[in-house]
Amino acid sequence: MTHSIYVRKIVEGSETSWKTLAHAIQTRTEAVLLARRLASSYPESGANPFKRVFWFRDRTGLHEICAAPER
Repeated sequence: MTHSIYVRKIVEGSETSWKTLAHAIQTRTEAVLLARRLASSYPESGANPFKRVFWFRDRTGLHEICAAPER
């Protein structure tokens, strides 16, 4: 099963829909590592283990990024 990386913007307590950032990643491990590296490439970033997502903040605001099986 292939995996994808999805990203969405968090706006004033609400969440926008997920957008596909990358797809056809062969394993979940690879997808999670890539999502973590992408998030941590921003100076302000972290992980939310309860939601199983990583987050980062850029000049446009707060975003969540996650790895999941392709939809």
